[in-house]
Amino acid sequence: MASRTELEPLSPDDHAVPGQWQSQSFRDDTARRVETKTTWYPRVRETFRRRDGSQKGWKPLSMTAPILTLLTILTLLIGVAIEVLAQLSRTRGGLALSRTQDEIPQYAMISYLYAPNIIAVLYSLVWSWVDLDVKRMQPWFELSKPEGATAENSMFLDYPYDFIATVPVKAARRRHWPVFFAGTVTVVIFWLITPLQSSIMGTSLVNITESAVIGTRSSIAPLANQSDYLTNQILNTGYSIAWLGQSWPPFTTADYGTFPFYIDNDPGESSLQTNWTATTTKLWTELECWPAEQPKQNFSTMVMHFGNGQGCNTSINLEIFADIMMYYIGYYTSPYSDYQLADSKNCPATANSTHQFLAAWVSTKGGSAKQLPEVNITALFCQPSYYKQQVMITVDTNGFQPLNTSIQPISPPELLTEKEFNSTSFEFLIANGMPMEQVGDVTRDFPYNHVIEQGPQLDKTNISLPFSNMVGYALAPHNEPATPYGDPVLLHEAFNRAHKYLFSIAVNQMLVNDTTVVNSTAVSEFQQSGIIVSRLFSAIVEGLLLFVAISTACLLWFCHSSTSYLTTDPSSISRLAAIFRHGQETNKLFRPADHADEKSLKELFKDDKFRLKRDEYDNDGNIYLEKVDGPEGDENERKFDKPTGYYDPIRPIPLKREIGLLFGLVQVGALVTIVYLKVQNDKSKGLIRPSNNFEVLQILENYIPTAFATFSEPFWVLINRFMCLLQPFKVLSRGRSEPSKSIDTTYTALPPQLVIRRALRSRHLMLAMLCIIALLSNVLAVGLGALFNEDQTTATYTSTFTPNIAPQFDNQTVFDLPYYFAVRTITMRVYQDEAYVAMSNYTSGTKLPPWTTPDYFFQPYTVDSGGQSNSSSTYRIPTRGFGIGMNCTAVPRRTLALSYPASLATACSTDPTTMLEVAEMTLRTSMMTRSTGQSAIEYSDTAEQASLSENCTRPMTFGWGRTPQAENLNATIEASFAICQIFFQTAMFDVRHDAEGNVLEYERTSDLSTHLDGDDGDVQTNRMISNMNTLVRDYAKIWHNDTLSRDWINYLLTTTLDTRDFLDPSKPVPDPNDLIPAIEKVYRQLFATLLSLNQQLFVPGDKEASITGQRLTEETRIFMDRNAFIITVTVLSLNILAVVIFYSRGIIFNLPRVPTTIGSVLAFVSASHILEDQGSSSRGPDDKSKDKKTYSFGRYIGVDQKVHLGIDVDPYVALIDPASLKEKKSVVRRAVTGDLRRRNQGTFDPVRNGTWL
Repeated sequence: MASRTELEPLSPDDHAVPGQWQSQSFRDDTARRVETKTTWYPRVRETFRRRDGSQKGWKPLSMTAPILTLLTILTLLIGVAIEVLAQLSRTRGGLALSRTQDEIPQYAMISYLYAPNIIAVLYSLVWSWVDLDVKRMQPWFELSKPEGATAENSMFLDYPYDFIATVPVKAARRRHWPVFFAGTVTVVIFWLITPLQSSIMGTSLVNITESAVIGTRSSIAPLANQSDYLTNQILNTGYSIAWLGQSWPPFTTADYGTFPFYIDNDPGESSLQTNWTATTTKLWTELECWPAEQPKQNFSTMVMHFGNGQGCNTSINLEIFADIMMYYIGYYTSPYSDYQLADSKNCPATANSTHQFLAAWVSTKGGSAKQLPEVNITALFCQPSYYKQQVMITVDTNGFQPLNTSIQPISPPELLTEKEFNSTSFEFLIANGMPMEQVGDVTRDFPYNHVIEQGPQLDKTNISLPFSNMVGYALAPHNEPATPYGDPVLLHEAFNRAHKYLFSIAVNQMLVNDTTVVNSTAVSEFQQSGIIVSRLFSAIVEGLLLFVAISTACLLWFCHSSTSYLTTDPSSISRLAAIFRHGQETNKLFRPADHADEKSLKELFKDDKFRLKRDEYDNDGNIYLEKVDGPEGDENERKFDKPTGYYDPIRPIPLKREIGLLFGLVQVGALVTIVYLKVQNDKSKGLIRPSNNFEVLQILENYIPTAFATFSEPFWVLINRFMCLLQPFKVLSRGRSEPSKSIDTTYTALPPQLVIRRALRSRHLMLAMLCIIALLSNVLAVGLGALFNEDQTTATYTSTFTPNIAPQFDNQTVFDLPYYFAVRTITMRVYQDEAYVAMSNYTSGTKLPPWTTPDYFFQPYTVDSGGQSNSSSTYRIPTRGFGIGMNCTAVPRRTLALSYPASLATACSTDPTTMLEVAEMTLRTSMMTRSTGQSAIEYSDTAEQASLSENCTRPMTFGWGRTPQAENLNATIEASFAICQIFFQTAMFDVRHDAEGNVLEYERTSDLSTHLDGDDGDVQTNRMISNMNTLVRDYAKIWHNDTLSRDWINYLLTTTLDTRDFLDPSKPVPDPNDLIPAIEKVYRQLFATLLSLNQQLFVPGDKEASITGQRLTEETRIFMDRNAFIITVTVLSLNILAVVIFYSRGIIFNLPRVPTTIGSVLAFVSASHILEDQGSSSRGPDDKSKDKKTYSFGRYIGVDQKVHLGIDVDPYVALIDPASLKEKKSVVRRAVTGDLRRRNQGTFDPVRNGTWL
């Protein structure tokens, strides 16, 4: 075999120039005599020779060492970038951390949504270029081997047109390693890396932990000052927490209290949820109880005796007609308790006895005036112990509630001694309901000046009145029969629980700030929204990128070591002809098979071996194909046995209309699905998440959509490659085609997406359209990858609601309400629950009772959730609201007379003048405990004095008086008043409430009415207003020289107005106009709360009268990004349009085979005069001969004087009518497809049969 010359790639100036059709002898002679630029191949220049003697020809730029090395480095850099982002996400908890997802910077969201897809798309485009070049160069590498290669493994290789998933398998079987590595990388990039990279990142809440500095700490007050804090405000707070649902004070739980700590410059201050962790002191109490000794009881006297076994004995008188009695008997005596242990003879004071109490549960059954009852007794003596301990604890800054599971002991528990905590005052307080220091000496605001009334809260327990103060706290919040507490274990647990939470509240009450902070170390943990890098997907992508980098390095090695004899890029028909021209023997071999199909062509030559060889006797270094081996026999006998005149036009599978229809349906289905999801997204406020797993959601929201785009792109790329290949033949089939638009086109040298400019320049608009669509497939991947995102929304569902009450008062219950309250109260015989609720709401922000707002009580319903609701669900229903309105008239400051008519004492009138005189007379004649000096008095009452007429008890008068000498009955009194007419109101409302019935918002949907259906003459509503006034009226009008309140209304006004000036004797008489809005607010809330707490006032609801409402649930849902949706819908619509246009107008089938291989093209030109058309002498001085010559595809007489099918120079080609190739088609089909095969026939008529010679 002759030695080969090192060849240099083509320069931009080297190109093929066709000459005139000349004889072979003339061309050969001219080529020998004149040194010219070649016609059909570039001029070859001698270059340097490598030391090892190996020779390298032309190779694509993409297969050179610099490009592949840069691609390897780029691949590794992308992997490193992903790992850096993953590590930053892991160490920081996330990227672009913000308070909420909506506050994440826009640049970060855009980068997260689009940058990974764009990078992946650009990266895949680069690899498409490399992959195409490797696949189309593999046949030339095989032919460039010294021993050559079989036609099957060289001249008939068509890797660029194979399905990309099968290429690596085929290449591995043939040991074509460059194609194997390039094809494998392409598959990995298209179907693994590109879809997975969109799943690497997502948005979520992350937990951040940072160190912080404590600026303030607190501890309990010194022992000497603790009694000032141990007041019945502790019991009021305990009552509100246990019975009304008030929140726990900061750093306090039901089991223990802790010393507070507060962080300065909290790093998580702006976050939605923050936890603080630090060392602090935990304080708690434990009850040690043991059974009380019970000597033989004499039930005939109904006096029970008990002993503690330590020398302390006491007795209790039992009620003969009582059902259940419960006692909590402390040691010290008090006017607020019926029993005490203290007795100098039976229970002397000792270190233990003074801290002990007797807990007793007694049940009597069957008692009567003539028969003693059956008595069951459970009695325990108990003694509390108090403890402290250093702990590490975490608190939630939303209310500063300790997290029980976070407590870590630092030191062992220690006893809290009496030198640290005034346990005596605390135990006195909880046993008697009033502080030890207040017995007749101290006056406080009205709610704190008497024992809390707990009777109404225990009206279903069957416990007889009166009962001990601590019983209400022990049973809270369960208003149910107290029978189970006969079990000593349950009795102990109940009082132990009450001791614990009251002690925790007491600790909070006694706190004072420390002057110095000893230990300032703390940790702040908070949540922020951010972009999360999935460790799973990032690791997978990094592994795949490493595999790609290794494969690229291997590809570099094989490309470097592969020999190529090419002198230029064989990317056009003309350049291939330049190679075929000098292989006369090979050309003769392929001439008989010009009209053979691809399968037959391969069968004819599959066992032949060919190689690419350089003509050593030609100074221009021409190369040609040489047959080096093959089956024995006469080459002339190897013929294709089918007739020349007719053949079946090949229809590549991707170009068949059936495939186009299927692909179009997939695109339409995708478009319809996305539009449907968008409609559901807008209609339902997002799409329901099918899973809560982050990785699963990433697959569904990002991987699958991107994978769809990456599966669509190869189809468009494959169609493009076929069209790039067939476009020159399509032009040639029309006849008289210019070389620049046919045989000189180099569409196959670049990835189809990058051929747009060349196609537009040649005015190949169909091809340009397909190239644009293929390029838009990458945009589709970007759009689909960013289409689905998650966010919080309120989901709406339909639910059924059943009314608990009817919108109608029960007449008997309304009229019996005063008696109902009287038998359930102990201390003041006045029902006060609605006032306690208002106090807790105003002072601590406690929620109002279910179905209650400051203005209305709403008809409550029970929701039938069907098991679908959760604690975060809210509900919206139409319901009726009940409230009151007030019309108040201000009476400015005036001086009261010294005397009034005696008839006013029994007056009953709604006349404002009379009502005013009654109020003035009451202030002037008040003989309750009077203060001295400058004093004030408040008035809250009806005009009724001796009558019970409802007309008199509905209007209310409020007044405020001042006198310089309270002790002087005739001293000057100045007062101002507000006279208020009160009326009932009702209307329909649209109410949103939570699962517990707490009203979140409401909107009135009908006009207000003062009349309630079923209440003729408004008798019931008027009676309810009278009942309300009776509860809040001030029975004791007391002159005072301080600023403390003496009734509920004025106390609630102080909390509402946040001032005591209207109570201050030193201040002028207040202007009623300043107080009337607050009075109306307080009064409306008290009335709404009264109805809510006493729903027995209404007729029971009809369980069959259910209504339909809405269930609203806060959910994380999937939302469709508007921009990505527009991109996706636009691209899919263009895809569908392109499918319709292409498959209806863009396909021509007149070739016996698709020229995807070297051998296929060779068979089309092997007998053509193109191979003999060379030499520049035929070209004129103006060098315009190239522009004059045209080419066509059809039947022609070749250089062997035989009829052939292929490409030749005009005017020696007879065009082919596709109708002559197969049986005649229907008129309809010809009408539809005829315009697809219009020819630029010039003066030639197409040949319709094989006898045209």
